[in-house]
Amino acid sequence: MEKAIEIDGSQGSGGGQILRTSFAIAALQQKPIHITKIRAARPKPGLRPQHLTALQALGEICSAEIKGAHRGSMEVWFSPKKINSMQFAVNIGTAGSISLLLQQLLPVALKSDLKLRVQGGTNVAWSPPIEFIRHLLFPILKKMGARFELSVSKRGYYPKGNGIANFSSKKAKLPLKPVCLTDFQELDSMLVFSHSSDLPNEVSINQSIAAKKIIREKFPKVIFDEKIEFKQPSNTIGSGITLIAIDSEGNMLAGSALGKRGKPAEVVGKEAAQKLLQELSEKKAVDSHAADQLIPFMALAKGYSTIKCSKLTQHCLTNIAICEQLLGVKFDAKGSLGQPAEIFVEGSGFT
Repeated sequence: MEKAIEIDGSQGSGGGQILRTSFAIAALQQKPIHITKIRAARPKPGLRPQHLTALQALGEICSAEIKGAHRGSMEVWFSPKKINSMQFAVNIGTAGSISLLLQQLLPVALKSDLKLRVQGGTNVAWSPPIEFIRHLLFPILKKMGARFELSVSKRGYYPKGNGIANFSSKKAKLPLKPVCLTDFQELDSMLVFSHSSDLPNEVSINQSIAAKKIIREKFPKVIFDEKIEFKQPSNTIGSGITLIAIDSEGNMLAGSALGKRGKPAEVVGKEAAQKLLQELSEKKAVDSHAADQLIPFMALAKGYSTIKCSKLTQHCLTNIAICEQLLGVKFDAKGSLGQPAEIFVEGSGFT
């Protein structure tokens, strides 16, 4: 039996990012891995329910043998086999992030025809909002050769979740193409996704009004493409807004915010706008959240990829370390943690 590659789950950011990237690339390469010290420094260390659900879904797709996969486990052995094309449903069972579960599956989806219905959180804290995945990340990956589609049937907020997203993929023509995303040019237009469930319609409307007011003060000529959602009644309560800025060359940056009890809709809209303005101020073509999600695909592509990001995060550095270990590539990140950075890599040309 092939010896498992050893992964230290406490390195770098020490969280779920290590699990998602390690399992995904191992599955794509069909190589066994052994992850130890899983989330060792977190208040609740070990595997959480959302990590288990994502791992089980990945294991289903690649017929993996998995040992140690239980709640609170600090180590897991993962031995993937053939990647299968299939159709199935996944229920995270909580408001766990659908976006992060998909992040676990995207690399194997490059080699699979998948149809997946996922129930959980579409817009929850500490994870990318679902519209970020659909309208910002997927268009970039499409240029690289990925063939992913995503639709949202129902929003899901903390604590109930109950959101529903439908994901599909077609086998990509590998290797992926490299990507070059450097400078954000003149702001051209902006997508606005303002949404709420089981709240007055004015919540969604006022979030958008407040956000657009802040943006217009800085960019009076920007064109807004606005989508306002409100669901009445629903079995999940919450609200949020995501703004995606698009420049004259199609580069995209995002800012988002979530509502909560006692937080006025106007404050939610203002918060999202201010986050986006901060991203825009650095004039880089990749925002601080997209950078770490692009790292594995840059490492898989054939040829040189370059991105300039508004802020170098620990998540990004952790993804770089995992990709270097598992794919044998070498990244060059010019910039300090928390500051704008330029990231280069010659990809592995994975087929």
